[in-house]
This record gives sequence, C-alpha cells and structure tokens, in this order.
Amino acid sequence: MKMFLKQTSIAKRLAYTYATAAAIVLSVIVIGLYCIEISEINRYQKAELQNRIVLLEHILSETNNLQAWQNLKHDLQKITPPNSNIYIRIQSQDPHYNFEAPFKVSDKLIPQSNGFAKADINGKEFRILSRIIPPLGTRPQCVLSIAVETYLNETEDFLLDLAFIIFLVLGIITIAFLGWKIAKSGLQPVDILSRHAQELSPKNLSARLPNTHLPDELSGFVLSFNGALERLEESYNRLATFNSDVAHELRTPLGNLIGQTEVALSRPRSKEELEEVMHSNLEELERLRTIINEMLFLSRADHGELATNLKSASLAQIVKETAEFLEVILEESEHCLNIQGDAIAQVEVNLLKQAITNLITNAIQHGTKKSDITVTIKPEETHIKVSVINHGHEIPETELNKIFTRFYRISKERKNSVSNHGLGLAIVKAIANMHGGEVFAQSQDGLITIGFTIPRHHHL
Repeated sequence: MKMFLKQTSIAKRLAYTYATAAAIVLSVIVIGLYCIEISEINRYQKAELQNRIVLLEHILSETNNLQAWQNLKHDLQKITPPNSNIYIRIQSQDPHYNFEAPFKVSDKLIPQSNGFAKADINGKEFRILSRIIPPLGTRPQCVLSIAVETYLNETEDFLLDLAFIIFLVLGIITIAFLGWKIAKSGLQPVDILSRHAQELSPKNLSARLPNTHLPDELSGFVLSFNGALERLEESYNRLATFNSDVAHELRTPLGNLIGQTEVALSRPRSKEELEEVMHSNLEELERLRTIINEMLFLSRADHGELATNLKSASLAQIVKETAEFLEVILEESEHCLNIQGDAIAQVEVNLLKQAITNLITNAIQHGTKKSDITVTIKPEETHIKVSVINHGHEIPETELNKIFTRFYRISKERKNSVSNHGLGLAIVKAIANMHGGEVFAQSQDGLITIGFTIPRHHHL
C-alpha cells in the first residue's frame, strides 16, 4: 500500500482511499442487509409454519374415530398433491392413523428444537415443524408434521449471494470513480498553481503565483509562498547592488595601485620616489584589507553568528575607552564628546567598542564642525538603549530606514571614500543583531540620533 501511495498522484491516492473506505462500509452494510434478510425470511417462514400447524392441530384434535380420520385424510390428499412445495405427515403406532410423506420425524427430537427441523426432499430443502397430538377417543397419540420448501434453494441462495457481491463491487468502483473525479476537480487549483510555478524564473523576479479564486486551504500557502518570493527578490536585488558596490569600492584602490605602479615603472625612479609609491600603495592595500575584513564579518553575521565571548561590563566605561582611542580624531575635528548614563550588560566588549567607534566616527564625519557629540546610555524595561547624538543636516524620513544598508550613502557622491566605505552603520546593525538587539535612527530639529539596543537579560 505504501508503494502504491508513493507512486501515484494525490487524486489517485484519494480515490484509492475512498475505495478502501467504501469497501469497508459497503461490506458491513451488505453483510448486515444479507443477515437481516435471511433472518426475516426464516422468521416469516417459521410464522407461516406455525399458523399452518395450529390450524391442522385444531382439526386433528377433533378427529376421535377412524371414520373422521378417513375424511381428514381425504382432505389432506387434496391440499398436498405430488411434487408440491408443502408436505403433511401424521405418524402413530396405529398404521390406520398414518398419513405418509417423503420424510420422517423422531418424536424424541421435537422437544429439543421446539419442533423445528430441516430436511432434503427430492433435492429441495424443506423446513419442518412438528407437534405431538395427544390421543382422543379411538385415535392414538400421533405426531403431526408439516414441511414447507424454503424460499431460497441452493441456486437461488447462490444468485442472491452473487447479487450482493456484484452490488458491493459496483458500489466500490462507483465511489472510487466519483472520488477520483471529485478529487481531480478539487485539486484543479493545485494544477493551476503548478503551471504558474513552472513559469517562475530568475529572468522575471517580480512574477508571483495567482492568489485569487483559491480555496481557503491554498490561500494561506500562496500568500506565504509569494512572501518568500518577495524576500528572495529583495535579497537578489540587494545582492546585485551589493556586488556592484563592492566592485566599485575595490575598483578605486585597485585602480590607484595599478596607476601608481605604472607611473613608477614608466621611467627610472630614485629610491625616495619608489618609497613614496610603496607607501601610497600600502595605504591602498590597507584600505582593501579593511573592506575585505568588514565584508567577511558581515557575511558571518548574515549566517547567524552570535556574540559568544560575553561578560558583564559597564557600557559607560566602554564608551570612555573608545573615546580615548578616538581622542586624536575628536581633537582634529574640534568635537567635544559627552557621556550620559550607564548600565551593566552582558556584551562582547571588542564588538561593542567597534559599534560605538563606528557611530562616533559617523557623527564626526557627517556632523556639524566644532559641535558636541553626546553618547547616552538609557536602561529601559527590557533593554538598554545606546544613542549617539550630534548636530547635522536633516535626514529625510525616507532615508533613515536605509542608512544601515551596506555601501549606502545619503549623498550619491562618494565623498571621503578613502576612509569611509559605507559599511560602518551596517556593521553596527550586525553587532546589535549578534547581541539580540536592534538599531534605530532619528532626525529632528537638526539633531541626528543613531544607536542600538541590547537586551537587559541576555540569553543566547
């Protein structure tokens, strides 16, 4: 059965299931009807025998002499012609009071079966009912028996069984066929969806499965499937954009390396000139290494890597250590860094320092010159909120949701591309996610707020 179900369509499987269920149900019904019919036939025939024997018993009980018996015998011969379907037998010790029939009844067996018995007479099955009639006058005790042919002989019984079997088989076949047609009709939307699914291809990423005129059981599936297609399309588009941006970011330092090397090799150079070229090339190589390392980190984060080396730490202390590392840059840009609030959290310190470094660096690069940068640490009910606030140009609401995208720049011009690769805030988002937190951004009244959250009770 498992092999059959594995190799057939759903419609055929349903038809097979319908046929199996129909076979069980119809078999029970047919057997039940057959048993009821046989029982009713037997009950009716027994009732007929009892009615006949009561009448004969009443007549025979009034026969008390030989003359009356002769008259009764003459009447019985009229109602029981040869080869009829009814026989009457009267047997006693006095042969004058006997009425012969082609069967015998033992009076000893009468009490055991309430007088009922069966016998084969001339190749036919008869049902027999017998009664003991007490003596009256000169008539001795006798046994009165009446035999009636059963309604169903062997041939008729066979035909009845055959009719029930044919009815059963036809019923199973009919139900299986109707079940197959119903299943085929019911599964038609699945066939339609299959044809549409075959048309999906990378050449048409916007194609979706139709979600109208579908049964409720398929509507949810189609919506989920279309949602998956939308997410795949978004991922594909992001990947295409990402690859383009990566190629652009790598092309610039590679172009610089090639150009500077070609210029250096175009004519003989002094030692000092070659050293200058080597230093410049080293800067470009460092830039390439930074981009590659950041890309590898983001790739690991995309694959679900989590922060593992967790320890309790003061977030304010981490910010202070980060500010000391950025002290020279802050002084050169004439920014003043303020820290407000504190909280203890389970974090991977190096990753958190990287996130705060990127946020402060972003504030320095894009904030108003000679303005304050404020880092606030605010414990809330379920998480700790770390925000970096600086003065700067208003960021449109439509752009706020995109600033954490890799290589995204609000200005389409790639300014500061040497030190800024467009991956800083994407790394902040990855680090927040690795800690089970989220990122956020606000722009209002000339104040830019960018930050992330960390769960207060961190469980990985």
